Amino acid sequence: MKYEEDNKAFIRGYRDAFPIFISYFTVSLAVGINARNAGLSVFQGALMSFLNLTSTGQAAGIEIIREHGTFFELALSQLAINLRYLLMGTALAVRLRPGQSLGRRLLVSIGITDEIFALSASVAKPLSPLYVFGCYCMSMPGWVLGTMTGSALGNILPASVVSALSIALYAMFTYLVIEPARKSKILVGLVIISMLISLLTDRLLPSLSFGMKVIILTVVIASVASLIFPIPEEENGGTK
Repeated sequence: MKYEEDNKAFIRGYRDAFPIFISYFTVSLAVGINARNAGLSVFQGALMSFLNLTSTGQAAGIEIIREHGTFFELALSQLAINLRYLLMGTALAVRLRPGQSLGRRLLVSIGITDEIFALSASVAKPLSPLYVFGCYCMSMPGWVLGTMTGSALGNILPASVVSALSIALYAMFTYLVIEPARKSKILVGLVIISMLISLLTDRLLPSLSFGMKVIILTVVIASVASLIFPIPEEENGGTK
């Protein structure tokens, strides 16, 4: 009976994540093109997407690679940018069906993204790990295949077209900021302040590498904002 329930949960997660597959494939085309422009091969770009399922982290990582940053900058920037997944993993862990092994809990945490977290959090408790695994099996190939396709297109399409397509990733980031900013004046202010501080950093500290700038600004701005404007408990999206 348990095997049958897990099998159904896996199939449901696999089916529910199909829209994520489509969106991941579309967005990761730009990731692949940017990776190719930074000098990465098709295999290297695909491997990066397989091991690092985060558009924001990959965009920063590709830029650091392009500018020949250090491994320290690359690792620390990923830690700062992707720290939110620790909170998402913790939130999903308490929703899992009781009695799950440590191995299963760790596997659930590997592929958490914003979209998969939102999908898994919408499922009634208790959450089966097989549902999350089903989401992974559908969505991960979309991200990797899109990156491979984008990298390959970087070798085929004219340079002007590749340059235009590479902007798509930043257009997506703009949308991700604009949509929640419409509901929060505080977020609008923080975005403007972040842009101004980033501009001042470029002007006053031109020798500071891109990687270190990302690390410092992410940690400082996020820490100060969370202290000054804490999210109320009822809006925090935590488990009930």
